[in-house]
Amino acid sequence: MAQARLVRCAAAEGGQHGGFGGGQRGYAADPDAIKKAGGKALDIRQDLLDAAKPTCAETLRAANGVAGWRSEDQLRKTARLWEEQTFALAERMGRTGGNLQHNAASYRTAEAVNTAGMKAVESPWG
Repeated sequence: MAQARLVRCAAAEGGQHGGFGGGQRGYAADPDAIKKAGGKALDIRQDLLDAAKPTCAETLRAANGVAGWRSEDQLRKTARLWEEQTFALAERMGRTGGNLQHNAASYRTAEAVNTAGMKAVESPWG
């Protein structure tokens, strides 16, 4: 998946990710990295679907070449199992990619709402 860190943990003790205070830890999401990871997952999904078609077709063609032999049944079972597992994995990658991209958009929306609601005030500490 994406090389970038999806989430980083920052110590909030006086650091740039303040607001948590008291030595607690906070989390900051990187929507760009999350969206990129979602895109990679969707790319992997498509690669799996593209690879499954010729692999299954070749296995079934091999099964037709040994009609009547024991290997025919095994080759057909192998093609069916490969197809089922590949499509199941592709479906999972598609859901994961879609969810990551949805989450990235949600983080951006939340950031925009929070930023719009903040007002500049003078600090009582100078």
